[in-house]
Amino acid sequence: MSVLKSELKQLVTHEVGVRVEDALEGAKKDLSVMEGRQAGLSDGAKIVEALLEFVNKDTDEGKLDLPTAGTVKQFLMRGVHGLNNAAQNASNLRIAQTGKVQALTQTVAMLQEMIDKEKAKAAAIVAAEAAPPTENARDRVLGVAPVSIKELRLAEEVPPEPVVAPVAPEEEESPKRRGGRKSRASNS
Repeated sequence: MSVLKSELKQLVTHEVGVRVEDALEGAKKDLSVMEGRQAGLSDGAKIVEALLEFVNKDTDEGKLDLPTAGTVKQFLMRGVHGLNNAAQNASNLRIAQTGKVQALTQTVAMLQEMIDKEKAKAAAIVAAEAAPPTENARDRVLGVAPVSIKELRLAEEVPPEPVVAPVAPEEEESPKRRGGRKSRASNS
């Protein structure tokens, strides 16, 4: 790998990271909106539920008759249930949005880790290229190409370490025939 490739990877990863961070900020904004929506709907349900006491009070004072008070209570309870359902939906969306924020936060951390690794690789490549060439080809760092033609030839001339093969029992050799089909046909 070259320094140029490493720098390109860093730039691309950084660009992706910037876009993910923008998405993270948008997700955090949406999360706060969802939290506010849930709180507002819950508060609205409590306020509408408090109106039931006024209906009871007006009924006791004789301002409302029982059938009318029953109808008003029925509609108020429908409103309370509707607001509670909307608050529950907002709570579910808030939980989902929290998961999205956590996922984007982990993605940003992973991308930053990738950039740091690429920086370390680039630094290692620069250090390896700046290091003086070694005399022994086996002492070279793997993955780094020889700097000169002389080093390349030295690396090719280094004899490989002998491999010890298991000793096999000797087999008897059968006598070999000389000649092919033509010689057999001419001998007959």
